[in-house]
Amino acid sequence: MSHPKRPFLGESAATRVQNRRQTLLDTAFVKASESGWKGLSIHQLCQDAGLNKRYFYESFKDLDALAAALINDLTGQLVQVGQSAVFSGLQEGKETLPLATQALRASIGWLVDDPRRARILFSLANDNPGALKHRQDVIKTLAQTLSAFSIEYHQADEPHVIAKVGSAMLIGGTIEIVVSWLDGNLEVSLDELVEDVAHFWVAVGDSAINLTQRRLDERSQGGKG
Repeated sequence: MSHPKRPFLGESAATRVQNRRQTLLDTAFVKASESGWKGLSIHQLCQDAGLNKRYFYESFKDLDALAAALINDLTGQLVQVGQSAVFSGLQEGKETLPLATQALRASIGWLVDDPRRARILFSLANDNPGALKHRQDVIKTLAQTLSAFSIEYHQADEPHVIAKVGSAMLIGGTIEIVVSWLDGNLEVSLDELVEDVAHFWVAVGDSAINLTQRRLDERSQGGKG
């Protein structure tokens, strides 16, 4: 769809389109976190956003496209928070456990500071098949990010399947733990939660390294035979 390019009140057409898009995303964030995607309609969304319905379609094909954009934005923010914490910890020379603790404290903290983020990302999967796919995509993105970092951090000569398996397990398990904690089903403090999860992450990482090395040794010995 083409948009008028003339400036209005000092704003370019592209800026106005971006601002309207962000207004729709912000409104969807509030409405979906309150009543889920099932209770949201384009008409109601535009009404709450104070925008004409035609402005919805200049940025999104349908509600599922808007949901995907919102979830992608939130996922990007979560990844950035975690990566920034890791980078800071590496610069400080932290060992594996303190580094994992710092990264998890930042990432989990970002989720629990505004529980609506966790609800949008992880708790609305039952609303519709599209929402379920979005949740799966979030987990996949986070697991791929963790897997890539673990391979680089441990200076692996080549990617190993165990890195993908371990990352998927850690991300999926951590998400369920955080959601359960937010729902009041785990009677531990946030600090205890982060500490517990960090220890499990490091334990799984150490086990994965040992398992990978054992398999490499077995292959090497088999090749010699």
